[in-house]
Amino acid sequence: MKKAISMLVVGNTIDKYHAEVCKLFEKELIGLGLFTEQDVKNQDPAKPLYFKYYMHGTSHFMGMDVHDVGSKQEVLKPGMVFSCEPGLYIMEEGIGIRIEDDILITENGPVDLMKNIPIEVEEIEALMKK
Repeated sequence: MKKAISMLVVGNTIDKYHAEVCKLFEKELIGLGLFTEQDVKNQDPAKPLYFKYYMHGTSHFMGMDVHDVGSKQEVLKPGMVFSCEPGLYIMEEGIGIRIEDDILITENGPVDLMKNIPIEVEEIEALMKK
């Protein structure tokens, strides 16, 4: 999530950014032992292995509507707002994890409009103790 947010910058596009996030997911899924580097080398490029565990886009335009219109090839500009919602789903384990933050694109980098909402384990546990 943090790495994905860091890529939402002026000049990038949703398509390029999503492709990079998918590469990150692929490495993480290899690290989790869900498939191997060899499996990736032998995969059908039209059906990447990560898609079994991460089957949706990373972001969508936000504006007048939660899922606003826009081209995934459009260059990101200051003032645009996007969701950032990578997700991991391991169906065999009955596990799904997905957090959606709203990100403002600025000249100085992405601004997480939801940064004050606790998402780390320690933050949530501390909140629950109150």
